[in-house]
Amino acid sequence: MCAATVEHNGITHRLGDEWIMEYAAGTLSEGEAVLVASHMSYRPDAARTMEAAEAIGGSLLEGETGTAMAPDALASVLSRIDEPAPGKQPVRPAPPPATTDRVLPAPLREWLGVDDVEDLNWSFMGPGMKKVMLWRGPGDQRVWMLRARPGTEIPVHGHRGTELTLVLKGAFKDPHGRFARGDIEEKNEADMHGLTIEEGEECICLALTEGPIRLKSVAARLIQPFIGL
Repeated sequence: MCAATVEHNGITHRLGDEWIMEYAAGTLSEGEAVLVASHMSYRPDAARTMEAAEAIGGSLLEGETGTAMAPDALASVLSRIDEPAPGKQPVRPAPPPATTDRVLPAPLREWLGVDDVEDLNWSFMGPGMKKVMLWRGPGDQRVWMLRARPGTEIPVHGHRGTELTLVLKGAFKDPHGRFARGDIEEKNEADMHGLTIEEGEECICLALTEGPIRLKSVAARLIQPFIGL
């Protein structure tokens, strides 16, 4: 599944329709679901998108009928929906909108049972960086959070599967663009990238990865066993 990169309701980098379809159908893992719900909370079109996902139906998901969902299926239904049909409700309710005075979006707060990032047990990850592991699931999926000071350079690394990174505060840049609050970046095992945290404020991200990350530099690999990623 891939992420769209056109600006949409103020979010420049957003998840592709396939993720929204699977969230609505309830076929994502627990970690994937909380990350997708958190991303959707930044999007004003969330309720309309969820209504469209229900209209398409879970039967169109790849693997259930043997027929792959068209890449523009959700967008096509959205273009035909002016307002929700009477009495029609999404398979899952649209996540509540994120507020500017809270770092953690509502779906993430409810899942964690905390109100603020300061309530989490942060640990050292590297110079200028902290992390907290939140969940481990099937396929060695890991949900964790990164907290980095302005100007921090995050070493070049790759992944053993899908990586989703949702920005909750601040912004970072990599070879694929600039990612700010509400933006999400999707990478796979073929991608290698390093990140630079923007100046001005710290950056806090919610990430989902599959298995340990692949660090390029020898120095970074030496400390990897101590950071748990």
